[in-house]
Amino acid sequence: MTRKGCPNHPVDFKRRLAGLACEPGISVAKLALEHGVNANLLFKWRRHYRAGKFGTPLHEHAVTELPLLLPVLTTAPALPQEATSGASGLTTEIEIVLNGATVRVRGAVRRSTLAMVLDCLAARA
Repeated sequence: MTRKGCPNHPVDFKRRLAGLACEPGISVAKLALEHGVNANLLFKWRRHYRAGKFGTPLHEHAVTELPLLLPVLTTAPALPQEATSGASGLTTEIEIVLNGATVRVRGAVRRSTLAMVLDCLAARA
């Protein structure tokens, strides 16, 4: 222990927990609780692990430099005339995929609303 009772965890311990925290379906908060560490600290270790600060991470856990936003795809599905919306009679569908999350926007959407969604996604990347 160092500074006022704050534990100084060994790098191997941090690396092992951070690697486990990268596994799909793992609850970082639950993993932290099970090992007696703060969840925010484990999230920090996971970021460091992925950045290679604890040595070379396993290949599937490595994070390469990603663009802030991935390409946005728009489609106009063929729907019956009564199911269409908007003044032009077209239905719009937008799909945004970012860091494994998918956001789909359907129907008439204001530019300001879409800009706000994209800004929020960019801020979380």
